[in-house]
Amino acid sequence: MEYVSYESPEYLEIVRKVKWIPFRNVEKKDVCYLTREEMDSLLDACETATPQGRRDYLMLLLLYNSGMRVSEMISIKGKDALITGNGLCHLRIMGKGRKERTVPLWLTTTKCLVGYMHENGIQRDDYLLSGRNVEHLTRSGVRYRIDSIVKRVSTHCQSLQNKSVSPHVFRHSTAMSLLQSGIDISTIAIWLGHESIETTHKYMVADIKLKENALKKLHEPESSHANQRYHATDDILQFLNSL
Repeated sequence: MEYVSYESPEYLEIVRKVKWIPFRNVEKKDVCYLTREEMDSLLDACETATPQGRRDYLMLLLLYNSGMRVSEMISIKGKDALITGNGLCHLRIMGKGRKERTVPLWLTTTKCLVGYMHENGIQRDDYLLSGRNVEHLTRSGVRYRIDSIVKRVSTHCQSLQNKSVSPHVFRHSTAMSLLQSGIDISTIAIWLGHESIETTHKYMVADIKLKENALKKLHEPESSHANQRYHATDDILQFLNSL
């Protein structure tokens, strides 16, 4: 309607009436994310003695370290892993709208990535995560592997039983981990490739630790009656008995 108002000003009255229509109220759910303990449990569950297990381990590390979308991860190629002079790696990610960003990787992730590329002979134009009988791992393939790992871990990690862990949950987990580590919200927005900082603001709303820290800065009321129970007077008791 905003576009129509510029292109066809003769319909401004209709546009105005349409824009007055209120938006449908929808229930806003809390952001679902993984704690560091849950993330460690998922990584430990990857069977790194097998090629598939090593791929799963790298996949989870990349999702959590970079905070990239699953569509961005499956399109990563060998040439997108930029090894620096000090042995670390910067990962080049092509985001929405062909917008490119680069994120640094932990040393653990770098070693795992380099070892995986060497083991599988991945060249510059090869996709990093290959799938079965397909050129690269698909979105549904990533979801299937994550579901399998979560199902295996949830038998002994009770907190995961109540969470629906999709690939996007790892993106939320990266943002929450950065936020809880004291990283400012504008840096997190750049890290995740958000166009607007308002998109990143939801993580501040979801972080219970921030709320608890804010509460600690408030002074509790020091009323002498705070812990006293209410005692009705004789007049009130007589009135209640007469009902």
